[in-house]
Amino acid sequence: MQNLLELFTSSDSSSFVGLFFKVFALLFAVMYLIYTIVISRQTNNMNKTFSTNNAVVLQIISNLQIVFALI
Repeated sequence: MQNLLELFTSSDSSSFVGLFFKVFALLFAVMYLIYTIVISRQTNNMNKTFSTNNAVVLQIISNLQIVFALI
């Protein structure tokens, strides 16, 4: 079990499995960033169309998601 865990967490990028997971993680991060930008734009459009008392809270949450995605 330790060898299997070591295979997935090793920092050796020459192994195929390690390289695959690093590329997948990078692709997932970029897709999540695009998703958060779309959600933020939809929140802006929703706040313009439908006014609510919690509009500021929703906008803050969508902006925090963008910051999280960038990190």
